[in-house]
Amino acid sequence: MQVHLSMLDAVDPRKPSVIPLVLTVTASQHPAVQDDFGDFVHTIRPGTGAASA
Repeated sequence: MQVHLSMLDAVDPRKPSVIPLVLTVTASQHPAVQDDFGDFVHTIRPGTGAASA
């Protein structure tokens, strides 16, 4: 499963970014993890530019 997120630069909206997120599992594993992957995708947010620990 692949998801491509498109985000605009907060300072210069002419500079978009595309972030590919990929889930690689077997066909039999897919039903068990697809909801978790969707939950993960929904947590992706632009950073503040500060380093995280």
